[in-house]
Amino acid sequence: MSKSAIKDSIQSDQIKFLKEGNKEDSSTLRFALSFLNKEEKDKKIELNDSEVIKILKSIIKRNKDSYDQFMNANRQELADKEKKEMSLLNAYLPELLDEVKTEEIVKKVIDELDVKSVKDMGKAMGLIKNNHGDSIDMSLVSKYIKKLLS
Repeated sequence: MSKSAIKDSIQSDQIKFLKEGNKEDSSTLRFALSFLNKEEKDKKIELNDSEVIKILKSIIKRNKDSYDQFMNANRQELADKEKKEMSLLNAYLPELLDEVKTEEIVKKVIDELDVKSVKDMGKAMGLIKNNHGDSIDMSLVSKYIKKLLS
């Protein structure tokens, strides 16, 4: 067993999909596992859940970029494939905090750090990322910080 419950779950689901004959989903998970295994091999470590989440998010971002390109090129069948892969991989990520909770966290951190201008935005972003990085949408955090400080 690895240090990451998420990676273990992906591995067992990949095998399950293969046994069921679900080649598409099995292939998607195998692709994700190859990224995870490469990272472990390169860094000579066992990934924890936080590191696995970071890698999955980068894979999903690549899928999103491909999806956008396929949509712009009117290649609906390829766009649908990318969307399905994103959906499958998103199932392994923790649920993100909603907008209300995100805004509450941003307000609290701005008050705690006594941030007065957008120039000091990095301090707030850093603290929020350290404390809530896996479960919060950082683009939403950025939006709220800018809104509250402008």
